[in-house]
Amino acid sequence: MSIEVKNLTYTYMKGTPFERTALKDISLTIEENSFTAIAGHTGSGKSTLVQQFNGLLTPTMGQIFVDGVDILSKKPEAKLAKCKIGMVFQYPEHQLFEETIAADIAFGPRNLGLEEEEIEKRVRDAMAFVQLDYEIYKERSPFQLSGGQMRRVAIAGVIALHPKYLILDEPTAGLDPLGRADLLKKIAELHQCEKTTVIMVSHNMDDVAMLAQKVLFMNHGEIIVNDTPQVAFKETEKIKQSGLEVPQLMALLQQLRVKGLNVDTSIFKLETGVDEIIKAIGRKRLC
Repeated sequence: MSIEVKNLTYTYMKGTPFERTALKDISLTIEENSFTAIAGHTGSGKSTLVQQFNGLLTPTMGQIFVDGVDILSKKPEAKLAKCKIGMVFQYPEHQLFEETIAADIAFGPRNLGLEEEEIEKRVRDAMAFVQLDYEIYKERSPFQLSGGQMRRVAIAGVIALHPKYLILDEPTAGLDPLGRADLLKKIAELHQCEKTTVIMVSHNMDDVAMLAQKVLFMNHGEIIVNDTPQVAFKETEKIKQSGLEVPQLMALLQQLRVKGLNVDTSIFKLETGVDEIIKAIGRKRLC
């Protein structure tokens, strides 16, 4: 099963002097259990695209299917299909509104009509997942937390819904390096251990290189690359067109090659890159 987009076009403020087409005839498939990264410069259409997947925005033209169900239809199954998708916005702390952390995380599961016992279990599990102790934090106001902790609460609220598809819009924006590394580790665990399909919007190519199985580069409302990282990161000109840079490791390897070290510049995984540099230095010494 999958999320399937067919010939999708979206125009903001259609019919007004401010009309702007943000997405242009996009077709793509996001397979179940995959980890897809969508990257591009500000205004490229990334956020507009993912907000179509669960009906937050309605396309001007085109179709969207979630597990074979047309989410634009008026049928009851369309609503159920939309509920399979959880979305964490770019600044998820803006999603918080309840008086306590536990109440905020419980809001979504309660709206699903779940029993209180199941709701509490989901809240406890979600808080444990984002490493917030239930007994310590449950009665605290989410607005008394640090920015990183607020982000964890917002993510826990979405995870408590048990979404089949999880959309993360710039999840590490504004986080310090430690908070960023911890959050990325948790996202990877969710994908690998819970088999959640993850769609991550990001302009950070190092995050993309670390996690993604499929990479989409967007530019001016169009997808200009849709492939595996191994193939996508070789498209250096299209990466530049998208307003992005290659992952830092690739940039380093390219510089080392210019300096005369015979390394493979297509490597983007840190552990593989370290091995490549060590081997290249060994080969140079032998010569």
